Amino acid sequence: MAPKSSGQGAGSGSLPQLPEWVAWLQVGLSALLAVLFLVMLSKARHQGARIQELQDRIQGLENTRALERTTGLEEQLRTTVERLQAVERASARIDVLSADNQALRAELSQLRRSAPASPDPAAPRERSSPTPAQPEALVPVPAPPAPLQPPAP
Repeated sequence: MAPKSSGQGAGSGSLPQLPEWVAWLQVGLSALLAVLFLVMLSKARHQGARIQELQDRIQGLENTRALERTTGLEEQLRTTVERLQAVERASARIDVLSADNQALRAELSQLRRSAPASPDPAAPRERSSPTPAQPEALVPVPAPPAPLQPPAP
């Protein structure tokens, strides 16, 4: 015997038969949810790809800025090194000139001590190149040559 759906016994009876359109509605809503899920999944993947692309661009821009900064710092360093080398060369020249100056002062004081007073202080003198065995001697400067004049006609 098949049970009858007459409403007797609230917990022991089966559910009443739903109309056919409710089943179609359930199928339609399930399909709609599946399509919405796929659309949301596609959008999420697209946004993920777009975010990755933007992050790559940002990284590229940061790398470019860092490279420009590094290039600027390298140029400043190169300029600073060139200036430092110029200062070192100038310092070396100053050291050489100072040593020459000291040597000349020492030679001058030695000459002043060893040479008697000159008989004609007004006469111009010129230094000759000294030989290793003898000290440097003063030589008179010759008079400049007379200007050339054209012959008389």
